[in-house]
Amino acid sequence: MTAHFFNNALTITPTDFANLPEGKSTVLLFDANTLSLANYNLASLLSEFELTVINRRKNQIAKKEYVASRLLLKLLVKTTHPEFSNVPLNAINTSFNQSTAKLELHINECVINTCISHSHGFVGVALNLESEGFGFDLEKISLTRPFEKLAKHFYHTDEVTLITSQPNTQSQANTFFRIWTLKESLAKATSRPIAKLLSPNVFNELTLVSLAASSQVVNTQTETFDLTLVHKKSTDWRCFVLTDLSLIPIR
Repeated sequence: MTAHFFNNALTITPTDFANLPEGKSTVLLFDANTLSLANYNLASLLSEFELTVINRRKNQIAKKEYVASRLLLKLLVKTTHPEFSNVPLNAINTSFNQSTAKLELHINECVINTCISHSHGFVGVALNLESEGFGFDLEKISLTRPFEKLAKHFYHTDEVTLITSQPNTQSQANTFFRIWTLKESLAKATSRPIAKLLSPNVFNELTLVSLAASSQVVNTQTETFDLTLVHKKSTDWRCFVLTDLSLIPIR
């Protein structure tokens, strides 16, 4: 019954920004660890508000994740809205709306819901142009995390059985983190706190809200991540891993 959630059926295509298709229903992935922030004029990329946010951050990985996610969101909106093609990047702002639990992108008078996820420097971004039920999550697959102990403490008993019945540690870890990204993605898609989705059976919850899930394991140069998208069954979301930022028009 749950087997299709572990099929790794999501297609992820490597590309550079110059060859990126039109951005509607697009998830962009990028390894922000490869960024050298010294090569960027952050004042030309980030709004005044975003500059105050990043200046408060001390961790370099967190800084890189923040810059990469905001830059990619702004470039995505330029591909979907040609009327904004000449708007400077630092005139586009992102801020979190506490009432809707959504990260919003503000450009001129337009407000667009977005979705982002990041883990250990690997970043994913998307625009939710139709404000439909959509969310995605990235999580590093770690064999050193006490995932069996965590599952028994937080997960539904059926999910725990699914994890502990796997034949080896790698399979158990893959199953634990797949369930985790399903729960996180569903939380984002339905604007529910993740705390309220830890103990329910996530497979049943997806059925109740009539949402589909697509997943894949993603390998970077140094780490392995689990990626899940939760979305309307009629929406064809596409994923692209950006291989090179040098062709991005920075202005």
